[in-house]
Amino acid sequence: MTSYKKLNKILLWVLVIAFSILIAGGLLIFKNEAPRPSKIVSESGTTVVTKGELVSGQAVFEKYGLTDYGTYLGNGTYFGPDYTAEALHIYLKGMNEYYAKKNFDKDFKSLTTEQKSGIKGVVKEEIRKNRYNSKSDHLVLTDAQVSGLNYLTKYYRGVFKNNPDEAGLPENMIKNMTNDFMESGDKVDQLTYFFFWGAWLSSTNRPGQQYSYTNNWPYDPDAGNIMTSDAMVWTALSVALLVAGVGLVIYVYKKYHLDMQYIEDYSNIKSIKTDEPITSSQRKAAKYFLIVMLMFFVQVLLGELLAHYYVENSFFGIPLQNIWPFNLAKTWHLQLVIFWIATAWLATGIYITPRIIGREPKRQGLLVDILFYALIVVVGGSMLGEWGSTLGIINDKWWLFGHYGWEYAEMGKFWQILFIIGMVLWVIILLRGFLPAIKIKKNIDRSRLLQLLLCGSIAIPAFYLASLFILPNSHVTFADYWRWWIVHLWVEGIFESFAVILIGYLMVDMKLTTIKSTIRALYFQLILLLGTGVVGMGHHYFWEGDHSIWLALGSCFSALEVIPLCLLVWEAYTHYRVYKDSAIDFPYKGTFMFLVSTGLWNAIGAGALGFLINAPAINYFEHGTQWTSAHAHGSMAGVYGFFSVAIMLFAMRHLTKPEFWTKKVEKWIKWACIVMNIGLAGMTFITLMPMGFLQLKDALEFGYWHARLASFYQDPVIMGLTIARSVPDIIFTAGVVILLVIFFRGMFHLKPASKEINPIDYDIK
Repeated sequence: MTSYKKLNKILLWVLVIAFSILIAGGLLIFKNEAPRPSKIVSESGTTVVTKGELVSGQAVFEKYGLTDYGTYLGNGTYFGPDYTAEALHIYLKGMNEYYAKKNFDKDFKSLTTEQKSGIKGVVKEEIRKNRYNSKSDHLVLTDAQVSGLNYLTKYYRGVFKNNPDEAGLPENMIKNMTNDFMESGDKVDQLTYFFFWGAWLSSTNRPGQQYSYTNNWPYDPDAGNIMTSDAMVWTALSVALLVAGVGLVIYVYKKYHLDMQYIEDYSNIKSIKTDEPITSSQRKAAKYFLIVMLMFFVQVLLGELLAHYYVENSFFGIPLQNIWPFNLAKTWHLQLVIFWIATAWLATGIYITPRIIGREPKRQGLLVDILFYALIVVVGGSMLGEWGSTLGIINDKWWLFGHYGWEYAEMGKFWQILFIIGMVLWVIILLRGFLPAIKIKKNIDRSRLLQLLLCGSIAIPAFYLASLFILPNSHVTFADYWRWWIVHLWVEGIFESFAVILIGYLMVDMKLTTIKSTIRALYFQLILLLGTGVVGMGHHYFWEGDHSIWLALGSCFSALEVIPLCLLVWEAYTHYRVYKDSAIDFPYKGTFMFLVSTGLWNAIGAGALGFLINAPAINYFEHGTQWTSAHAHGSMAGVYGFFSVAIMLFAMRHLTKPEFWTKKVEKWIKWACIVMNIGLAGMTFITLMPMGFLQLKDALEFGYWHARLASFYQDPVIMGLTIARSVPDIIFTAGVVILLVIFFRGMFHLKPASKEINPIDYDIK
């Protein structure tokens, strides 16, 4: 069970089975996706909407980055409305008004309670019937539904035209120009058709079923959208499976001693030296870390700007929404976190490469410089493109150079391809050092550890290739399936796996754990992480998947995802023990403080908060509220952010002269870690969690559409929570500023480059 051969075989089988389930489930999703009819027609046969206009409306939604303002089918950003739920509610109001005029010649609000109830019952029954004809590829709307669509069109004309009061968006943001993937006609009307289609598929029963294409999401009793029985059943079963899984994993974990075995004698710590020479490519890696901290700082400031938008548009009288719309700030805020975390890992890999073979590969420094400036071009170019697309400056080829329109995949296709090329170049840089080191037969354990790290590195660009499958005119279900490969599988799965492997590598590098136990522990953690996480990403497909298959798979495997994340609490404790028990001159105390934080936030932010929102019975009502935001901040900043800081501190300790690391610098790093943890905990548990609780309560009481209204954030309690968030935000920012200053000063204390260095000794048994 603990031999490398057996563990490797288990891991490979787990990956084969997990991805087979994921891909097979994806094929079922595509087969049973909601139809995009060639025409939407009235009962008399008059064309109401063409497929071209529907796709054009989707392109408008994408070009102007509305996914980073509101949500569609619950996915996107939580400041604006959920356009699916809002469109459904307004569409129903329009149908109610139609029948009020037809039957009573009155406005709906003037009717008696009995009359209103009667009309609502008729409307509910009418919209549930599926009138799509697969042979003609036409969707037939009743006269009342056509009236509801017209009512919805009028509503969105009021929202997007001459709308100076629209929170966070500039007036008349959507220009009436026909660009790529668009048809001639009014662009706001076409956008409305796209919203209407989402409302239709979410409230119309699947053929032969008693629930909609979205398993009755969003919650809206007036539309007959109530939680299905399957959602409740699989929630209960997932909790039972979690309890059983915890017991089984702990049994295997303890029986086979699948944890990293720490060296009990800390005397070897005193022999750790950080004054070894560095090569040219290693020295050039230092500038990556400075850029990382600058991106981190800007990203945090953008987060504070986004929080400010929840209170008001202006800032000392400056109309921010006209200069810097909310959706643009959110795009940059989200994209920068991916950029700076990925860049931190790229730079650490560059630093490690010569270290493992004791020499500088030929022209390695040139490749490192090329990659650096390529990243600058991608970061700067994509951000400018998104700015131009959102403000209507970049129109034709917006999907290549502007805002691509999908959360976590906002970069235009041109920048996505350049980003992939850059990551491939990074892998080439690693291969030039890793392959010669792996071929050295001196220590088979050493080779196996490097193989794991190299495979984790290759997976980073490999899984981002999923972004290339999405086109601006892709069916929403198809696009969202592959988008979650980026959000969940790439960010939460591959990033997590790479982080686990790199932590194990660092433990061996610092001569703190035995190499054999570390490799066994890495296999065990990867089996758990990927075995649960790959299929567990199906919880994102609850409300667009095929029937109830993803309710079962997603809920059960999402529950099991919590187990490996919570096991990292023990790892965090062991890191803390090393930190406390080690000698005073141990050079990696700062790294260990952030590693401890990573383990804790893995359990809290990714594990506990993730489990809280993933169960179907909760996710059905919570999907797209501030609880999701709390989970995102706790896992992204608390796990990947703190881990990235940890590995940067490790590398900078070796890249800079020993005299730079005074007791004062170590003290400031300690305080940076403390205040960043306090700030992150504050914004998560003082603001986001209470807001999410109140939002969930609102959704349960009035319907999901109501909880996503802009007026929700104007409630005095919500306003108070939002204003209170400024305190932890400032505290967190202070920690980032401290680190930025330390890394900036470190650039003036870099060691000179040397041609030869000593390779790492992996002969710990």
